[in-house]
Amino acid sequence: MDGNKAVWRSQYASLDKISQKFWLNFKTLRNTADLKLLVNRQRENVLRDCLAAAEENPGIFSLTVPTGGGKTLASLAFALNHAQKFDKQRIIYVIPFTSIIEQNAKVFRGMVGNDSVLEHHCNFSVDEGDWKTKLASENWDAPVIVTTNVQFFDSFYANKPSKCRKLHNVANSIIIFDEVQAIPVENLKPCLEVIRELSLNYNVTSVLCTATQPAIHFSESFKSGLKDVKEIIQNIPDLFSKLKRTEETYIGQLSVQEIAGRLSGYKQVLCIVNTRQQALDIYNALPESNENFHLSALMYPAHRTKMFEKIKSLLDPSKKMPCRVISTQLIEAGVDIDFPCVFRSVAGIDSIAQAAGRCNRNGLHDQPQKVYIFDVTEAPNQMFFRKAAQSAEKLFERFDLKLTSPECVNEYFLDFFWKNEQHMDRKAILEKCGMAQSLDIPFKEISEFKMIDSPTVPIVIALEDEARKLTDLLPLEKYPGRVLRKLQQYCVQIYPYQLDAIKDWLENPISGVWVLRSDLLYERKTGLKCDPPRGNAFFG
Repeated sequence: MDGNKAVWRSQYASLDKISQKFWLNFKTLRNTADLKLLVNRQRENVLRDCLAAAEENPGIFSLTVPTGGGKTLASLAFALNHAQKFDKQRIIYVIPFTSIIEQNAKVFRGMVGNDSVLEHHCNFSVDEGDWKTKLASENWDAPVIVTTNVQFFDSFYANKPSKCRKLHNVANSIIIFDEVQAIPVENLKPCLEVIRELSLNYNVTSVLCTATQPAIHFSESFKSGLKDVKEIIQNIPDLFSKLKRTEETYIGQLSVQEIAGRLSGYKQVLCIVNTRQQALDIYNALPESNENFHLSALMYPAHRTKMFEKIKSLLDPSKKMPCRVISTQLIEAGVDIDFPCVFRSVAGIDSIAQAAGRCNRNGLHDQPQKVYIFDVTEAPNQMFFRKAAQSAEKLFERFDLKLTSPECVNEYFLDFFWKNEQHMDRKAILEKCGMAQSLDIPFKEISEFKMIDSPTVPIVIALEDEARKLTDLLPLEKYPGRVLRKLQQYCVQIYPYQLDAIKDWLENPISGVWVLRSDLLYERKTGLKCDPPRGNAFFG
């Protein structure tokens, strides 16, 4: 109804022009790759298969590529060629973790141009004064959208106009579901139904992109699975065999002290665990040294970025400096980092494969390098990790040294899904949707679908000069969205009960925004402390 806004919605480059820019940049990138390395030659094969599949009719595709196999840019190449051939209107990337969405969006902007990419997720605040970006976020008008599982799937079951008004722009698009195995199993059936419906009735091409393809195809034992899924990679066993850069083996139960002792024996090693507390315990058990690093989501993104840069510098093959890293799962997906040895606490085979993707990632070692799987004896019995671990543990002996093989992955998901099939639609969302056939649609009950049930609260860590300056601007801004967006890189997400524990240490400059200025609650080596120190009070 507003002519100016309608014009703003249309001011984007066409996919043809975006494609030209992408191929110019991609050619430059490929020309710098050393084809003497096997991994780079296999990345070229992945690209070849993607370009061949782009000529096939729209539908549901799967792209099964080992971590480090170049699937991110190869899938974008598929999408651009497929869009041109079949006149698709946009490309939507759906990514599971907010911890990697910003870096993926940055890669895409570098390849196709900043103005062509909209990054839209729950932590991304749109400036109320920037109407073009605000409208694009509401309507997904941009040619390339980068969003999250939460933003994407929640919108299809929402009952509010603000969440639903973008859905018409999903039709006739290409949707790439990155790390599709990360869809929570308790919401799997409603999510599969969205993918199926879009493909059948809305001219959408979907790509299920992963290193560990879950067993979500239709079968007699899984009738909720997807039918007619076309695999892009021509020879998956051959690709996985040639990109086999690790050997994964289970080494039993270890105490925190035993794990720390083993890690101390390596010059360069990565240890990945399931919880923030485990990461902290193992890090504290190591002898104090500047060669040890801790990573978790209790560190704000700008801090983690500096840590990653330091770690990558130490891992540089020309330097080979000592570097031992203890991290939560945030390092597993989308982080381009390469260690000669990795330790991983027991988890699902998909998580083990992601951890293995940080070991010998660039194939710099001629022989496969070791990935050691262990149980932490002091670990609490968390139900989700335990169920996934039980399905994985059955395979440790039979698939020793090859836990990331397609055969092992398939057997893992068959067992894990079998255990959880009765819980794949925990809130009976599809049953409620079925009532629509009688025109009695329970919109409110259907909107109870949530990809994540435990919302977190962002805390701004205002310890750096830039963060302090931005925080000081908040109460002065009529439209604080632009400032809040810049503050994203200084935010830590915590649960409401953790906020209650430290609220007395926080400022509240505007409604809904909490700020920490005291360094007594933030440790430069380990991040935010969610338990306030005793004997201290917050003043000013």
